[in-house]
Amino acid sequence: MGISTGKWKKYQLMKKHGVLARYLPETYLLNEKTFWHTIGKHGAVMIKPTKGYMGKGIVQVSSKGNDSYEFHVLEKKYTVEGRKQTFEHLLKHYCLKKHYIVQQKIPLVTFKDSPYDIRVMVQRRRKQSDWTVTGKLAKVAAKGFILTNYPKYLITADDAIEHSSFKAPSSHLQEEIDRISVLTAQYLSGYYTNTRTFGLDIGLDDQANIWIIEANLAPSVSIFKALKDGEVYKRILKYRRG
Repeated sequence: MGISTGKWKKYQLMKKHGVLARYLPETYLLNEKTFWHTIGKHGAVMIKPTKGYMGKGIVQVSSKGNDSYEFHVLEKKYTVEGRKQTFEHLLKHYCLKKHYIVQQKIPLVTFKDSPYDIRVMVQRRRKQSDWTVTGKLAKVAAKGFILTNYPKYLITADDAIEHSSFKAPSSHLQEEIDRISVLTAQYLSGYYTNTRTFGLDIGLDDQANIWIIEANLAPSVSIFKALKDGEVYKRILKYRRG
């Protein structure tokens, strides 16, 4: 049996890496103890199925004080009162059938008042060991949404960083994002040996810190069609073919 491709397993692998561990949000398998620990420490958490795609099944829960907790699902927000009622509500309505993780909520930087993250494609050619960043873009969440899987804009990483709510030089940040992304692909490919394409979701917080949100083993490439520079999409396809 091959190694699991779920979010929890990939997190465990990266957590063992001395460098990559520094860029990971605090994450646990979901149970009552880990839920209250993480939301108590960070104020807001993301609940995610260990196996899932396109943001399906993801819920944000935020503490509002006085044992009041806000649920944010897609564009809908509502409040549940009481600790016991909150966790029971979470299990009953969102976490019945699958294994889930609870993860520190990263306060993502914004572009035009909407949060975004950066999709980084890292690929290698057949029979070659060198990994290359073949494309990057920013996924800007639609109004009212917490997830960038429902984007309002798909723009270049340059545009997003240069017009972000923080002030940090784009060139330095992009070099660091590339370095971390290539290191992630090099490391995980030692476990997922047949993978030649990784799609990394990289978050930037309001202090311009870099976070590895997820490493996708079978990323969609069609989103890169949205970029004006058609060469990026062509390059990704060329690497994927071989």
